[in-house]
Amino acid sequence: MGNSQPRNASRSRRTQQWPQGAAELGATADHRREDEQQAEQQQEQEQANPRRAQLQAQAQAHQSQPDPAGEEEPPVQSQQVQQLSTWSLGSLSGGRLNWSFSGARNSFRHRNKATRKSLTSLHGSRRGKTQWHRPLTNSIFNSHFKESSRNDLYQIEHLVAKGAFGVVFKVCTKSDNSVCYALKVLKKSKLIEDNSVRQIKDEADIQKVCGHHPFIVKQIDLWQNRHNLHILSEYVPNGELFSKITHFSIDLVRLYVGEIALALDFLHNAGIIYRDAKPENILLTQQFHVKLTDFGLSKWLKLGANTRTMCGTFKYMAPEILCGEPYGHAVDWWALGVIACQMLTQKSPNIKRHLLRRRRESVEPEDGLSNAPSIAQINGCLQDSDGDSEDFLPEEVQDLAHEGRDVLRKLLTIEPRQRIRSVMALQRIALYKGYNLSAKQLLSLSPRDIIARDGIRIYEDRQFDQETSQCAINAFLDF
Repeated sequence: MGNSQPRNASRSRRTQQWPQGAAELGATADHRREDEQQAEQQQEQEQANPRRAQLQAQAQAHQSQPDPAGEEEPPVQSQQVQQLSTWSLGSLSGGRLNWSFSGARNSFRHRNKATRKSLTSLHGSRRGKTQWHRPLTNSIFNSHFKESSRNDLYQIEHLVAKGAFGVVFKVCTKSDNSVCYALKVLKKSKLIEDNSVRQIKDEADIQKVCGHHPFIVKQIDLWQNRHNLHILSEYVPNGELFSKITHFSIDLVRLYVGEIALALDFLHNAGIIYRDAKPENILLTQQFHVKLTDFGLSKWLKLGANTRTMCGTFKYMAPEILCGEPYGHAVDWWALGVIACQMLTQKSPNIKRHLLRRRRESVEPEDGLSNAPSIAQINGCLQDSDGDSEDFLPEEVQDLAHEGRDVLRKLLTIEPRQRIRSVMALQRIALYKGYNLSAKQLLSLSPRDIIARDGIRIYEDRQFDQETSQCAINAFLDF
């Protein structure tokens, strides 16, 4: 009896700390009814989830144990049941929610920290493969140029040519020095600065699509590094047309004009305008057949359509381009006529007088003349023949055979609609009378035999010494 008073006092103090509803719950009949309902729910849950039933059985066994002092402690009981119920709910969801309400905030903090750490390590492992770590210039050109460089597969032999945007090297594979290619290296910064990104992509597409033609240089591969673009093409060993041959017989002119015409006609039917036909872009193969190269000025243009961009080399530009007028595929046939004139007479036509007269006759400048070159430009670029002559063709044309004069006058016609504009029309002129103008027929002929028979001199290749080769290697590394 002496110990009952302190125990009752302690219980009364704990009871005062409980919520009013919880104190009354253990002393009323409602509490017993709730216990019966909980027992029924427990039986249902035991049938649905044995694990939860086991856990709740343990909780009730713990609840039924009396206080060591002989009295119940409802607060501790309520807290344990609450924690066990939470734990059971976590076990139903696969064991992922192993936290109690009392430690929920800390558990969330630790779980979020672990998640952030795992995501950070995941991003770190993929950091080198993400798109935004690559140079911006790679993204600009990666639709056409591979991002895996091939430079380590080739070694530089010598420098072939140098242009406005880059250089061309002769390269050989390191595994086999007998396998050679032409490698064109272009500076990305220069292309972007001159707004020529679309132009270089068109060049790559056109050469890739048309490279299977026997008179067009074939493209092998494309790639890029951080600063440069690389175009790998087949190597044409005998170089530019006029670097090997300066004088041509009528039979050799017939062969070469026919091969160039077949290449141009193929491009035109494919919806491409070449716009850069000149001897520097006509290469001679090992058998001395011709191949067209350098499609930097080419453009997708369907047959019969016009464009207005003024581009090309003055000496080979058609009158409609120089006058700033809309032009079509006929400009390529004019350029072929200029090349044929150079082969037959070693001179170029001079249309300076015609252009000046046309300017004087124009009282009010038309809108189409806004892109035309100035008179100073015309005077500076077209001075290959006598300016006082009414005929813009060289005087030496009068001494040619009928076939030679006829082909020049049919190709070098001022009016584009009257100019020869197809292989079919070229087949009808006197130069190709009784001649089968087809690729198979021309490839069956031997230019070397014609050169030897007509006594035409072939100029030897310039020998590249070790110093020159080293300069080319240094230029490739700097580019």
